[in-house]
Amino acid sequence: MTQGKNKKLGKKKGQKKTIDPLARKEWFELTAPVPFAAGGFGYTCINKSAGTVVATEAIKGRVVEASLADLQGQSDQMAWRKVKLIIDDVEGTRCRTSFYGLDSTKDKIFGMIKKRQTLIETQVEARSQDGYILRIFVIAFTKSIKNQQRKTTYAQRSQIKDIRKKIVEIVLKEVSKKSITQLLGFFNQESLAKEIGKATRTIFPLQNITLRKVKLVKRPKVDAQKLREFYDDSNRAKTAQVRRKGQAEDQTAVNLIKQGEIDKEQAQVQQE
Repeated sequence: MTQGKNKKLGKKKGQKKTIDPLARKEWFELTAPVPFAAGGFGYTCINKSAGTVVATEAIKGRVVEASLADLQGQSDQMAWRKVKLIIDDVEGTRCRTSFYGLDSTKDKIFGMIKKRQTLIETQVEARSQDGYILRIFVIAFTKSIKNQQRKTTYAQRSQIKDIRKKIVEIVLKEVSKKSITQLLGFFNQESLAKEIGKATRTIFPLQNITLRKVKLVKRPKVDAQKLREFYDDSNRAKTAQVRRKGQAEDQTAVNLIKQGEIDKEQAQVQQE
């Protein structure tokens, strides 16, 4: 077919402009509630406001995950503990979050599982003093006693049943008399594991008693007054410096963000 009879031949299609997907994103700083020592722990992005969609409203309800070591400002302790937070309110470019759950890394759990011992796992659904319903998963392992001749440390079914009963009693008692803020500090200090170890010592000695997971089943409505209580800096732990509004987490990270914005502007100028 000749070029003259086919109208489509000879026409060059215009090249599409390459648009950076991050150019239409808006960045927000994430702040952690009490009792976490670090005020801010990261950034998240969302599409800029367009039409009827407002960015500050669309970002509410987003669940973010962070390491407890980052939230406490200590890089060498409790790095295996993962904390889930949900965004409840936005002030300018700062997002206020509240508790949504706890979890553990797989390598931590796998590192505790060994041969010749019994794994005991219990789940309890409890209500806190301020109306939070939590499903708490506790994991524990049997251990050998001093001067034991037998290689294995297997527990009998009746002993496992008694240990689970004790764990349920302790968890219900501790959760019912504490608010969610007090419970976070209680969980982070591993105080629950110490109490369970003392209570079950007469049944069977345990080791590696760990709060494996905490799921938030139901929570009361979080209003402005409740958020102010969560962000009262006088109740924060003093192990790390609390970051104020406008204070950067790391100057290197800020410089990288600024350099990225400059590079985007230069790329747009070259395309024009």
